[in-house]
Amino acid sequence: MQTSTPILRAFSGLRLGFLRPRYTHSDALSENDLVNPQCVNRNPRNMEMLRLARKPQGWGLDSPSCNYWYKLFLECTQRHVTARVEHFTGKTVVLASTKEWAIKQHLFSTTDINAVRNIGHIIAQRCLQSGISELHTELQEHVDTSEKIKSFMEALEEGGLTTREPTTIKEDSVHPLLAKRRETLPWTVLEEEVLKEEERKKKKE
Repeated sequence: MQTSTPILRAFSGLRLGFLRPRYTHSDALSENDLVNPQCVNRNPRNMEMLRLARKPQGWGLDSPSCNYWYKLFLECTQRHVTARVEHFTGKTVVLASTKEWAIKQHLFSTTDINAVRNIGHIIAQRCLQSGISELHTELQEHVDTSEKIKSFMEALEEGGLTTREPTTIKEDSVHPLLAKRRETLPWTVLEEEVLKEEERKKKKE
């Protein structure tokens, strides 16, 4: 203790700034500096990109299927080629057509395979610019029978567009206790199976 007292006396008159915290709490200068506790998400695609937004289920035998967020359509008429992306609510969000003069003036024909391929590149670029990188389409079924659709699908892949939507995250995949367990109903019910179920119930009773 005797050796430490002279050292303490030597530093007693100094201001030890390194012992003080560098950053201290201060009041907000104005209302703009306050952090709002309520956050409003203004991006409508956020829940879809997180795979939490619900898709319309429909029925298992529906054709065409309605289990999608965005669906790609291709219409080829005698004069023009039109590709559009439609939301499940029925609204068209992205559109590209040879009716547009900016596209039409660069094409030799508005109905040949080159026009379809260019429309595929344009619709892919516009989808990526609008934030849509994955969508649903049923054009894969006609790839083997139509050269135009095959060229259109190749143009979409070259443009960086994925023609398959990801699956949604459901309650069952998070935790089984969070979901209501419902038994799946079979499409065909045999009379023998019904009689067996009745016998099992009687035995349990």
